[in-house]
Amino acid sequence: MFALERAPLVRWTGLLLGAGLLAACQDDAANPVAEAEAKLHASPRPAKIFTVTDQIGLVERRFAGRVAAVQTVDLSFQVPGKLLQLPVLESQLVKKGDLIASLDTTDYDRAVREATINVEQAKRELDRLGTLKDRSVISQSSYDEQKNEYDLAIERLREARQNLEYTSLEAPFDGIMSLRLVDNFTTVSVGTPVVRMHDVSEVQVDINVAEALFGRVTASEVSSIEAKFPAYGEKLFPLEYREHSSQVDDVAQTYRITLAMPREGVSQLAPGMTASVIVKLVPEGLELGEQFLVPTASVAIDGEGETYVWKFAGDTGSVSKQPVEIGTIMGDYIPVRTGLEPGDEIVSAGVAYLSDGQVVRRLR
Repeated sequence: MFALERAPLVRWTGLLLGAGLLAACQDDAANPVAEAEAKLHASPRPAKIFTVTDQIGLVERRFAGRVAAVQTVDLSFQVPGKLLQLPVLESQLVKKGDLIASLDTTDYDRAVREATINVEQAKRELDRLGTLKDRSVISQSSYDEQKNEYDLAIERLREARQNLEYTSLEAPFDGIMSLRLVDNFTTVSVGTPVVRMHDVSEVQVDINVAEALFGRVTASEVSSIEAKFPAYGEKLFPLEYREHSSQVDDVAQTYRITLAMPREGVSQLAPGMTASVIVKLVPEGLELGEQFLVPTASVAIDGEGETYVWKFAGDTGSVSKQPVEIGTIMGDYIPVRTGLEPGDEIVSAGVAYLSDGQVVRRLR
């Protein structure tokens, strides 16, 4: 009787002990959700980072260019004669006023001396007739006639002196000697080119633009113009607009556009060298300087219909919600009018899985 009553009690005790052990095992087992969250925070989520710039999304056009001088002139004498000096060398840099060439001055010195003697003689005769006129010995007309002779003698002296100055040819501006067109000791006539000179006060680059593009693009749509030169590798140099031709090339149907840049630091560039010109244009419908293009996938919408991006802090690796005002989607990019500045870094993919303050890892 006692044995029969004790058996159920043992079974119930065993069940209670088993339940207690099972509960203890369940308490010690890891929670899958908690474990996943802990793992997520321990290992930052990888993220693509995009740097905001006003150059992203611009349309790029490339043109073959050629370095040109500001102006090119052939220098010549205004009087004839034989060259006695031609000291300049080709490719030599000269300053305004430097001597380029000079003629034999023998004949011109003689002309100045003769004109000086004629002036002195005419002046003595004029003084003598002036005394006679004061004494009423000669008429006023006789005196006036000699006065005219004296004035003409003065003009001939000025002309002789001017011709003497014309025997020296000086540089009209700072530049470089391109070519010597005659040899020294050559007899040259008026207007015979002696040297060719380039004005290289700045570097100018000419490009030819097709009429279809020339007539469609406005200055406000040009974001930047840069050039690369074989002599300077891949280095880019910013260019500025100077002028353009108003007459189309009859064969190529193109217009010439002249661009320019400072000469400092590019002394190796000479007229005739080639250049690759890169022109970046703002896509149609986008206003330059007022909005930025960012990847469409970087913009998200919250429950209230407000658009935002995740701004990345490089020092901490965390992201923060940044409200933005956007425009119309333009393919892979979308314009952002407000909320961002050049240089800002934002997450460009997977924005729906981020939270404020979350730490992410930049994908390389």
